[in-house]
Amino acid sequence: AVFEHLTSITYEPKLIFYSKKFDDKVRTFCVNPYGEVVKEYLKGIWTVNGHSYAGRKTGNTNFALLVSTFFTEPFDEPISYGRYIARLANFLCRGVIVQRLGDLQIGRRSTPERIAKGMVQPTLKDATPGDLSFVIPYRYLSDILEMIDALDKIAPGVNSKHTLLYGVEVKFYSMQLTLTRNLETEVENLFAVGDGAGVSRGLIQASVSGIIAARGILERMHDS
Repeated sequence: AVFEHLTSITYEPKLIFYSKKFDDKVRTFCVNPYGEVVKEYLKGIWTVNGHSYAGRKTGNTNFALLVSTFFTEPFDEPISYGRYIARLANFLCRGVIVQRLGDLQIGRRSTPERIAKGMVQPTLKDATPGDLSFVIPYRYLSDILEMIDALDKIAPGVNSKHTLLYGVEVKFYSMQLTLTRNLETEVENLFAVGDGAGVSRGLIQASVSGIIAARGILERMHDS
C-alpha cells in the first residue's frame, strides 16, 4: 500500500497541511490500513466512513481528508451547512459518490467502466460513480486537491489518477463545555470525557480524556 511505510511506524498518522490558496487547515483523519470504506447513516443522510478488521485485510488503505471551517457572524449553523453538503451527494446519486482522482482533475465524472479499468478497486461496492465537483464547494475541493499533491511528496502514489475519492464525510465538534484541567464541569464531581465534551475529536484523544478525568478523580479521592 502507498501508505505502508507510514502506517508501519504509526498506525494512524496525523498529517496536517495548510492550503496555499485559502490558508485552510486540512488534515488526515481515521487512517485505516488495509481497510474498507463503508457507509454511515447519520440522521437521514448517508455519509462515508472507514474501518479496518483485525483478521481481514484488503489491498487498500483509506482515510478522510477534513477541511476545518470556523464560521463568523452572522452565520451560526455550521452543522446544518455540513449536512447540506452531504445531502447534495445523496440527492445526486441516492447515496455516496466515488470518483477517480484523475477524472476529477480533468473535469469529468467517473463511470462504472472507468472505475473498473482503474488499478484501485473500490471496497465500497454500492458507491455510485459520479462527479464530486457538483457536491463539494470549490474552496474545499481546492484545499483537498492541494493536500493530495502535498501528501504525494511523502507517500508517492497518493496523487495517482487511480486513487479513489468518496464523498461526503463530515465531522462535527460538540459545543465545548467549561471544564477544569481535570475535565470537571461546573457541576461539582461531574466530569465530561470523550468527543461529547467538545475538547477532542477521535478515538485516541477521547480515550486520553478519560484517563485525565480518572486521574483527577483519584487525586480527589486521595486528598479526601
